[in-house]
Amino acid sequence: MNPTDPCNDTLIRAREWLRRGNLVEAQTLCRQILAIQPHHIETLLLLGTLLQQRRQWVQAEQMIRQAIRATPINAIAQLSLGRILAAQNRHDEAITALKHAIQLQPGDATARIALGKVLRALGRLPEAVTVWQQASALRPTDAQIHYLLGAVLAELNRDEEALATLYIAHRNYPDHDAALTLLVTVLHRQGRIEEAQNLISAAVFARGGMEKSLALLQHWQSLMPDDPITQHRLSAWSGQETPARAADAYVTDLFDRYADSFDQDLGRLEYRAPAAVATQLAEILPAPTGQWQVLDAGCGTGLCGPLLRPWAHHLTGVDLSPGMVAKAQERGCYDELVIAELTAFLNKWPLRYELITLVDTLIYFGDLAPVLTATAHALQPGGWLAFTVEQVPDEQTPTFRLNRSGRYSHTADYVQRTLAAAGLPAPRITGVVLRQEENTPVNGYVVLAQRPKSPGSIA
Repeated sequence: MNPTDPCNDTLIRAREWLRRGNLVEAQTLCRQILAIQPHHIETLLLLGTLLQQRRQWVQAEQMIRQAIRATPINAIAQLSLGRILAAQNRHDEAITALKHAIQLQPGDATARIALGKVLRALGRLPEAVTVWQQASALRPTDAQIHYLLGAVLAELNRDEEALATLYIAHRNYPDHDAALTLLVTVLHRQGRIEEAQNLISAAVFARGGMEKSLALLQHWQSLMPDDPITQHRLSAWSGQETPARAADAYVTDLFDRYADSFDQDLGRLEYRAPAAVATQLAEILPAPTGQWQVLDAGCGTGLCGPLLRPWAHHLTGVDLSPGMVAKAQERGCYDELVIAELTAFLNKWPLRYELITLVDTLIYFGDLAPVLTATAHALQPGGWLAFTVEQVPDEQTPTFRLNRSGRYSHTADYVQRTLAAAGLPAPRITGVVLRQEENTPVNGYVVLAQRPKSPGSIA
């Protein structure tokens, strides 16, 4: 911009209107300048861009060609002309203009990006690859260029090259949905299913939930309709076809990823479940003497371990996630740690434990009957069970609900009925706040139940 140009202020205002999306006002100001200076290059280019956005191709081309007549060696004008011609499917003319722009400004990638798009539209894929490879060399961290290049390489079935460049796009801009979607598609085509699933899970985890990854999950389900992790996530989001419990693969994947940051995140969320359970136990149990067989079921990183240790002669922790069990091991308060599915583990140990806790474990079970029945059988006569569940916000739900968080919530009535059917009558159910989530209390229950002292009372 010429600092002595009397049209500068008007041009600046026109650009600001264009930036704000007010094309009419921007166009009016451009026309005012051209009425005074018909060959004002910057205004001709701006008006051409504006008309292009309004899809007024003929008028846009007129403005840009007028600018080119005034300055034939203007790379920006040649680029604009190429884009306008391409939009009108005048591909050969567009290629000529874009190549001219590249000659005038060989160190800029923008014209190469546009040229590659024209070549791809014409089916000249190898040429598009060459042009976009040149563009990526000029802008090595530009995710969009790497995505375009990866897409045409995948179209040519040059999958290894496609994966390499799509990984670059994903690393430089993890939220580029098209690049990630294509990346997992090519991985699926190559049979690298676990690698693709890991990328999807990492994206959901990094984005803080399923909403921002919904299209990606739906696409993956179209490729892998039987994938239990994706099924659970989409069921949680849609509220349809609620599974009886979260799949083992979903739970393992979730908590293996969460293990390293679990304790810190729960501290931030004012996580109260272990302390709430310990308080309830202290109110109802005799003073601890360290003589009991105790099971921390769904032990996670072992937050309950120090709270249960005073009652335990032998403290066992069981969890489905190897990552969580490794963190629990670091606490040094467990006599035994086991990686196992909970219901199967409980069924192996009838009449073994005097105290079993399931703290924030049953939120991954909808139907509580199988796991509570197994728990009842694993208790010694007179043994105690303590657990937490999240409260269904809408008490019109008769049993349980799968929430968008991926966790289940339950009604107190359903919990009581299921315990009674398992042989654990008259539970003590106390309403508590388990944690904060998005600055909102997550309400739940601490539930205590005792197996009757008569060993024949459970079927």
